[in-house]
Amino acid sequence: MGIDIGGSYFRAGLFDEEGRRLLVSEADTNRAAGREWMLEQIHERCQALLAKTDYPVKACGVSFGGPVDFDHQLVTSVHAPGWKGFALGQWAQDHLHLPCLIDNDANAGALGEFHFGAGRGTQSLVYITISTGIGCGVICHGKVYRGKDSLAGELGHVPVSDSGARCSCGGRGCLEAFCSGMAIGERGREWGYRRPEAVARMTELSGGRIENITAKDVFQAAAEGDLAAAHIVREAARWLARGLLTVIRILNPDKIVLGGGVAQAGSVLLNPVRGFLEEYASPTIGYSTEIALAGLGALSPLYGAAAMALEAV
Repeated sequence: MGIDIGGSYFRAGLFDEEGRRLLVSEADTNRAAGREWMLEQIHERCQALLAKTDYPVKACGVSFGGPVDFDHQLVTSVHAPGWKGFALGQWAQDHLHLPCLIDNDANAGALGEFHFGAGRGTQSLVYITISTGIGCGVICHGKVYRGKDSLAGELGHVPVSDSGARCSCGGRGCLEAFCSGMAIGERGREWGYRRPEAVARMTELSGGRIENITAKDVFQAAAEGDLAAAHIVREAARWLARGLLTVIRILNPDKIVLGGGVAQAGSVLLNPVRGFLEEYASPTIGYSTEIALAGLGALSPLYGAAAMALEAV
């Protein structure tokens, strides 16, 4: 059993021991309804899945969209009210009656891509999820590297500038504040307030309201050749390329896999990122790390949860 709890959606699925997806149940997350609503939804959907299979389900893995203390199997997220300090792993064992492991969505996504997606065949991989925020999971020699305080891979909160908007972590100048989905949408809205005539297509895509412009609208307009949107995307790609080069310089993994909603923009984002990586390249420090899009799309963390369940077995 794999479970993925995210800020926009949640999923539960059954997998076989080869990682093949058998059944999936998913729905939108109602953030305002809080933790108890989510737990009830997860319990009901998991029970419904279990009722649909004759095969024995041996274990459960849970991907949570926020910080997790892996050693103690606790959610430590403060971004989702009601979850801080919650023993989600124990709850799953008590209510689903299965051995269970939980981890944050970035580490789960890294596991999913390593075992079943774009990272198959590698020994080291860094998975970067670019959505509302930026998360990162690190695989070394086939194992997740979490660090002393389960903080390894916090690429989104690495300061890259002395200026910039305040980040969700409370710091300033973090990578997340420049190239996350939230940041890209904010740039689009800023352009709209200053130069509404320049963002006509983005505004149209957002339903005619500048305040509703999202990263998805920016990427769609950029794909259609909109100059303002293309400029916003290039600026985000420039910051992201700096972050990727930092990862390459420090870890030099076999592959960096980009996942999350922003990465689903595909070549619109990836092409300028590769261009900036070439621009920043050093003639004396070459590398062969490959940059790729997630092979499992939005399902990377769910597959990772299934990989954790296999580990729990």
